[in-house]
Amino acid sequence: MISTITPIKQTKIAAYYARVSTARQEVQETIDSQLDELKARIIADGNTLPEENMFQDDGWTGEMLERPGLDAMRDAASDGKFEILYVYDRGRLSRIFAYQEIILEEINNRGIEFVTLHDLQARTPEEHVLQAMQGVFHEYERVKIVERFRRGKLHKARNGILINGQALYGYRYVKKTETEPTHYEINEDEAKVVRMIFEWVARERLSVYEIRRRLYQLKIIPRKAKNPYWTRGPIIRMLRTDSYLTGIVYYNKSEAIVAKKPLKHDKYKKIKRTSRKVRPREEWIPYHVAPILENNGIYERVQDVCDYYKKFQPKNKKYDYLLSGLVWCECGERRVGDGYHKGGNHYYRCIEKVKKFPLMEVNCYAHGVNAVIVDGLLWQKLRGFLSDKTQMREQAVNFFKEEMVKSSVGQREKQRLMLQLQQAKDEDLRYARAFGSGAIEEEQLKILTAELRKKIQSYEAQLREINTHSFDGVIDEQKIDALCDESQRVIESWSQQDKKKTVQDIIDKVTIFDEGKVRVEGHVPQFAQYMGYELTHRNCWFAKCREIYLI
Repeated sequence: MISTITPIKQTKIAAYYARVSTARQEVQETIDSQLDELKARIIADGNTLPEENMFQDDGWTGEMLERPGLDAMRDAASDGKFEILYVYDRGRLSRIFAYQEIILEEINNRGIEFVTLHDLQARTPEEHVLQAMQGVFHEYERVKIVERFRRGKLHKARNGILINGQALYGYRYVKKTETEPTHYEINEDEAKVVRMIFEWVARERLSVYEIRRRLYQLKIIPRKAKNPYWTRGPIIRMLRTDSYLTGIVYYNKSEAIVAKKPLKHDKYKKIKRTSRKVRPREEWIPYHVAPILENNGIYERVQDVCDYYKKFQPKNKKYDYLLSGLVWCECGERRVGDGYHKGGNHYYRCIEKVKKFPLMEVNCYAHGVNAVIVDGLLWQKLRGFLSDKTQMREQAVNFFKEEMVKSSVGQREKQRLMLQLQQAKDEDLRYARAFGSGAIEEEQLKILTAELRKKIQSYEAQLREINTHSFDGVIDEQKIDALCDESQRVIESWSQQDKKKTVQDIIDKVTIFDEGKVRVEGHVPQFAQYMGYELTHRNCWFAKCREIYLI
C-alpha cells in the first residue's frame, strides 16, 4: 500500500496595505472593514503578520503616488521585511493604472508574492493580462464616480436644491427635513461680526491688520480655528463678497486645480488639487439667501477702501517712494520702486525689468529714473502750486461760497425735517392717547410705533448733521487771509505720509518718458503738465534734476 504525504505549507512573513480616500469613508469605518478582511485572509493562509508590516493611509486620494503608508511599504519591501503582500484590491494601491504597474513591478522584482482579495489572482501570463485589465477598470471606475457625482450635483443645483454644505461666514447650513429642503439661514452671532467688520472699514478705514488685532482683542475667533486669531485671507474674501449685500450665493463658482505655486512644499499631500480656479460667470448657479448687509452704500464704501489699500498699502521698503502706485512707463507698464544695492540709490524702473529679467525676455529698454530726484521735483512743483497766493485765495473764496450755498439749502432742509419731526411726534402722541383710552391693545401699539420711532431717530440725526455744518453766510477778507495763512502753515509742516496722501488725492497718473519728460495727470487741470529732467551718463544712467519747465 502506497501512502501519500501532504506537504507542509511554508509559513511566510506577510504585510498588508489598505487605503481610504475621503474623511467620510474614515467615519464610516470602511478602512476597518478592509483590515478585518485582510487579517482574516492572512490567518487563513497560515502566514504571520508582524505589527510593523501593517501599512495604511487614512483619507488619502489614490491619484497621488506619494503617500506615507505606501512609501513605508515600498521601503520595507526594498529591505526584504516581508515575502507576501495583501491588498483589498488593486485600486487601493492607486486609482491610476500606470502607478499600479510601477508598484507591482517593484514588488515582483523583489520576489514578493502579491495577493489581491477582490481581483483575479494572477499566476500565468494570461492571468496577469486579465488582472491588468481589472486595474484599468479601477481607474475607469474612479473617473465614472467623479463624473456621476458632478452631474448629479449640477442637476440638483439647477433645480434650486442647495447642495454645498460649507456656508459663508455669517450663515448656517440647515440640512433637509420632512418639512423643508436644505437651505442657509443667518447665524446671528457671525452676522454681527460681519456687520461690525464692514462698519470698521467703511467708517474708520481700518486695514486688514487692524481688523485682525481688534478681533483678537475682542476674542472673536474664526469658525474653524486652529489658532485663536484670524488670518488675512478670510477677512479679505469677506470684504469682497457681495453675497452679504445681494443675498445671492453661487454653486459651481470655482473648481479644484493643481497649484502652480503651492504655499506649502510638504512631501505628502492628501489631495492633489490643493488650489482653486474661478469658473466663467455664466457657469455659476445662483441660490437666494437672506442678505446680512443693508443697501445703504456701506458695501460700495468698503470696496473703495479695499481698492485704495490694494494700490497704496505700505510695503516694507528701504525708501518711502512718494509716487508709489502712480508711476507708469512709456511702454504702458507700471514703474515700481527698485533699490540699487551697490550705490544705495533708489529708482523707478519698468516692471518688466524688475519682474521678468533675467528669466524672461524684456521688451522695454527705458532707463530707470532716480526716485529721489523725481519725487523731489514733483513735490517742489506741487507745493508751489498749493502755496500760490492767488490760487489759495481763489480756492478760499470758492470754499466760502460753497458753504453759503450749502447753508441756504441746509436751512430749507432743516425746516422740512423739523416739520416732519413734529408731525411724527404728534402721531406718536395720538397712539399713546389711544392706548391710554383703551382703543388699541399694547401689541398694536408696539407695531404702530416701532417704525415711527425709527423715523423720529432718523430726522433727529439729520438735523444734528445740518447743525454741525452750519455757516453764518458772511465772507470777509480777514477770514480769507486767516484761511490762507493756516493752509500755508499746514503745508510746510506736512510729514512724508501727509505728502503721499495729498499726492494720491490730486494725482492719478505719472508717466515717465525715456527722452527726459514726466507727464502728470490729475484732478486739478492747472497742474496736469509735463516736467523735465535730464539723463546724464556717469558710469551709469541716472536722472539729474534741472529747472522745471512746461511744454
